[in-house]
Amino acid sequence: MWAKFLKNLTNQKKLQNQILLLLFLSSLIPVSIVGLYGIFSSSTALSEVSETKLEDRVTDDAENIDAVLEGINEDVLFLSKIPAIQGIIRSETASEGNQSADVWVDQAQTIFESLMQAKSQYMQLRFLDENGQEIVRVDSDGTTTTIIPESELQNKGDRGYFVETMKLEPGEVYVSPVNLNQEQGKIETPFKPVIRYATPVADAAGTKQGIVIANVFAKKFLRYIEDANLSEGETALLVNAEGYYLSHPDDEKEWGFDLGNDETLAKDYSDQIVEQILQGGQGLIGTGSNELISYATVDPAPNQPGFLVAIRTVPKSTIFASVTAFKVVATLIILISLAAVLPVGVFRTSQLADLLKQIVTRISTSSQEIFSTLEEQERVASQQAASVNETTTTMDELEASSRQSAEQAKAAVSAAQKALELTQGGTQAVGETLEGMYTLENKVGAIAQQIVRLSEQANQIGSISQLVSELANKTNMLALNSSVEAVRAGEHGKGFSVVANEIRKLADQSQQSADKIGILVSEIQSAINSTVMVTDEGTKTVASGVQIAQKTNEAFTGVADAVDKVVLNNQQISLNLKQQVDAIQQVVEAMETINKGAKETATGINQTKIGTQQLNETSLELQEMV
Repeated sequence: MWAKFLKNLTNQKKLQNQILLLLFLSSLIPVSIVGLYGIFSSSTALSEVSETKLEDRVTDDAENIDAVLEGINEDVLFLSKIPAIQGIIRSETASEGNQSADVWVDQAQTIFESLMQAKSQYMQLRFLDENGQEIVRVDSDGTTTTIIPESELQNKGDRGYFVETMKLEPGEVYVSPVNLNQEQGKIETPFKPVIRYATPVADAAGTKQGIVIANVFAKKFLRYIEDANLSEGETALLVNAEGYYLSHPDDEKEWGFDLGNDETLAKDYSDQIVEQILQGGQGLIGTGSNELISYATVDPAPNQPGFLVAIRTVPKSTIFASVTAFKVVATLIILISLAAVLPVGVFRTSQLADLLKQIVTRISTSSQEIFSTLEEQERVASQQAASVNETTTTMDELEASSRQSAEQAKAAVSAAQKALELTQGGTQAVGETLEGMYTLENKVGAIAQQIVRLSEQANQIGSISQLVSELANKTNMLALNSSVEAVRAGEHGKGFSVVANEIRKLADQSQQSADKIGILVSEIQSAINSTVMVTDEGTKTVASGVQIAQKTNEAFTGVADAVDKVVLNNQQISLNLKQQVDAIQQVVEAMETINKGAKETATGINQTKIGTQQLNETSLELQEMV
């Protein structure tokens, strides 16, 4: 029916019907998805909360049992070490009399009774000798304690707890399974569930002489299971390591191992569930049964095989009843919401269709007017684009010309800078030459002065040489006269004659030397005179060179100033041309931007015209559809 309705709606061409279909689907699909997801997530959350609560309750049951049994180990070990027990052992193994043994028994009974009055969970406290015979026994019904007289004491040597405890070492504690208490070999009625804690007692030599054993009311912790606050359909159970029920809503199923029936966990649940529960630990089982099962293990003696398992079971129909109710309520809310929203949506859709008709009519009229305006704007924009394109071309040519002029000006600046550098180098060289000419002039003057002084000294040497020559002549004359006088003197003047000859020879040599000196002085004076003349000519030449260098320096200075001005002018021209090129470039870029904008405007107007035309066509189609 729904498929046929949707098919008819789809085949209709009216926009109103299509909008109604869209409204229906857009309301149904999201609401359904959100609703189903909300139902799923909420159901999962409720289920997890219910499972967690069930696990917490069974954990509380296990912790309560542990709290009842806490401290019993320590009490039994304490009683095994009290002086009274050791005194009883000594009195039995030594030669002490019965009177001494009775005193120790009385003391032990007093201590046992005091402990039982302080802790009401103890049902019996006993000391058994190495044969299992009760030596000290104090009973309690939970409120009143009773010391059992010697005549009523029993032998428990055949009981399992005695045999197992005697196998342990002193300091170790045996914990029995929970069972029904027996007296005189028979189960007490009404039933008294007990759990026993026992430890061996040794003498000073380390030999085991008996056991101290405490019977604990199991009812103290069974009541946490029996009196548990249970929800509808919930069951609280307690089983031992073999799966026998210690607490069950049906009393007939309890204590099967003592009463001889086979009411166990395996009889009510599958082997897989039983195996998982009796493996120990804590867990939750939700498969393989129509119940949700939570369990937790209580292990009073971790090193011994016996343990207890607290169990809570709840029918899945009960625990998930709230989830099922939530799903029903959520589904109804979704359906009611759709029923309330869809009529309003249909009414609003009708109003929307009328409004669309008015809008479509206005759009059609406006689009025609816009189309005419856009045609005119497109024509104007095309003309603007052509004009801008021509202006851009002209500015490109102007930019190229300005750029070429700028490059030429830049080249002229470079050439002028090189000429300026060469001029500055020439000016520097002329300056250095002028300084050299000044130095040369000074040195030539100094040479002239030295030559004049040398000429004067040569003249003095000539005078001295003339004087030496005259002295030599006079000496020669004197020597000659001396020789004559020596000859006259005869024999007495021979010696003097020899001296006179030597003096005459010396005078001749002096005369010859003086002549040579005179000749040399004459040659020196001739050379000096020539040097003086050359020096005068050099001095004149240097003076002329200095003048020429000064004029050259002045000429280079003028050239450098002129070239410097040329460089500055060319730099200014280059800068102006560069600025002109930058300005033209900016104008070109602006024109290109304008050109691009004009083209984009023309294109946009064209596209807008096309869009307007399409809008006009669409509005006509909408008029037909609406």
